[in-house]
Amino acid sequence: MKDRLGFFAFSSLKNRLFLVFLLLILLPYSFLHFRSVAQIEQSFTDQIVRQNTEQLEQLKLMFEDMRGMAFRVAVRLEKDPVVAGMLSGSEGLSEAERRKRMDDLWNDIKSNALPSPFVYYSLLDRGGRQYASYTPKQPLTYDELMERPELLALKDGGESYVWTEQEESDLRTEDSKSARLITLYSVFRDGQGRQIGLVRIGIDFQAWLSSMVRSFPITQDFYMLGGQGKVLGGTGDLTDTALLSFIRDAGGYADGYNRIDGAYLYNTMPIPAMGWTLASRFPLQLFFGDIAAVKQRVFTTFLLFTLLFVVITFFILSTLTRPLRLLQKKMAEVADKQLMTHLSTGSYKGELLALARAFNQMVSDLQGLMRRLKAEERQKEAVRFQMLLSQMNPHFLLNTLNVVKWNVLGKGDEETAAICVSLGKLLETSLNEETDLIHLHEERELTEAYVSIQSFRYDQTFEIRWECEPGLDYALVPKLSLQPLVENAIFHGLSNKDREGIIWIRAYAESGRCYLEVEDNGAGWNPAASQNAARKRKSIGLRNVKERLELLFKHEAALDILPQPEGTRVRLGFPLLVAAPYSEGGNPDVESAAR
Repeated sequence: MKDRLGFFAFSSLKNRLFLVFLLLILLPYSFLHFRSVAQIEQSFTDQIVRQNTEQLEQLKLMFEDMRGMAFRVAVRLEKDPVVAGMLSGSEGLSEAERRKRMDDLWNDIKSNALPSPFVYYSLLDRGGRQYASYTPKQPLTYDELMERPELLALKDGGESYVWTEQEESDLRTEDSKSARLITLYSVFRDGQGRQIGLVRIGIDFQAWLSSMVRSFPITQDFYMLGGQGKVLGGTGDLTDTALLSFIRDAGGYADGYNRIDGAYLYNTMPIPAMGWTLASRFPLQLFFGDIAAVKQRVFTTFLLFTLLFVVITFFILSTLTRPLRLLQKKMAEVADKQLMTHLSTGSYKGELLALARAFNQMVSDLQGLMRRLKAEERQKEAVRFQMLLSQMNPHFLLNTLNVVKWNVLGKGDEETAAICVSLGKLLETSLNEETDLIHLHEERELTEAYVSIQSFRYDQTFEIRWECEPGLDYALVPKLSLQPLVENAIFHGLSNKDREGIIWIRAYAESGRCYLEVEDNGAGWNPAASQNAARKRKSIGLRNVKERLELLFKHEAALDILPQPEGTRVRLGFPLLVAAPYSEGGNPDVESAAR
């Protein structure tokens, strides 16, 4: 469970790299890809709308041409005196002659005017006769037509012409299948302005629209809308609810209006001169069927490409992270196998090869360090053993010394007993391994014990002068640090001096450091002298003191040998540490002790 959560949290390097690839490459590429497809689809949609609008504009111009032709024919008939004579009956022609003249007139009109098989002409006189360019299904009369409500404006003289939107067709079935016509009526008047006839020009717009549908390369439906948005006719389903909803919404737009609803594109083109509107319903599936197939192929290709890219990415990431996982495994084995592990570099290149080599070098360095540590540990154990072994003789000597002290005291030799006491104090201090730093006053007592022994040996031929700065009694100094210096001053400085020698022992503090100095007025120190000279300062005692200073204070301590005009001065310098007991006025806060 934890491993699964780790995967979804992208805890591993491979998963984090895959997340980076997903966020920085795959997602932007997917967004751009889908956006491009959407833009292409929108571009095709805009192109379809533009082409459909152009087709409606073309239909509008053709309808305007038919309407204009109807007006021109009506005006021509009104101005023709022969027609006026036949309608008024003033020429005295027989019925057959009238019919013949009208047939010639219709033929002349059809030959001179813009030919259209969807326009039908007829004249009606007040005698009940009808002269038509076609064979009507049932003859019409002047009086019958003038009684219709839509023609009352003509009858009353209020209008000179009238368009009717949905007049019942008088065409035979073999001539037209349309049930309705768009008809132009115009009153024919004589010279005195009297109504002598009626011009009737019908347009079979239903057949005209059907003909236009067949002329366009893509099958679509066209509709003619009246002044109130009523569907006059069309080539498609007139009960389509989406079409009727679109027509209601398009009524508020003076210019063209289009909308995509479902699988169809609906578009309108107004005819301002008549207050009518042309509408179309374009089936998008006929055009977008290929687009959908292309989109499907594009998406399929994209998914396959994405899947292949993901597989390749995981393969590349696995190739990159496999050496790192092996390195992680080897690093985990370092402790378990006690550094006895090695990473093969044969299959690595570039940075991974450098990393593998660095790992092997690190393991080798650790192995060398472990070997040195083990050697040092063995050396320390040997030294510890020798130290424990060497302590046996001092303990024996200390016990024997006590026996001698009590023996000489029993015989009244107090001077020898004092020597034994001083020597016992030195031996006891040297056997105490738990303390490396002691108070200055304790170090002074040890030095005085040593001096008392040497004074007996040299029969009081030298003098010790102490110059200690007040307040340094509880300063911490290395144990037995003054005794070797005094020993060198006695043996190498004053042992061959004829007159009485003087040894000055000083202790003072300066700039946070404690200084101990031992100075004599004996033979000076000449570093260029031979090994058999009377003065040799590089003794074992000085080296011992210097090494102990380095162990205790690292690089903050120093031992300096300063030649003097008469004698030699040896100076020890190290950080000032004061540890006065509380009962003696010391600071109860150990951390605030002066350094």
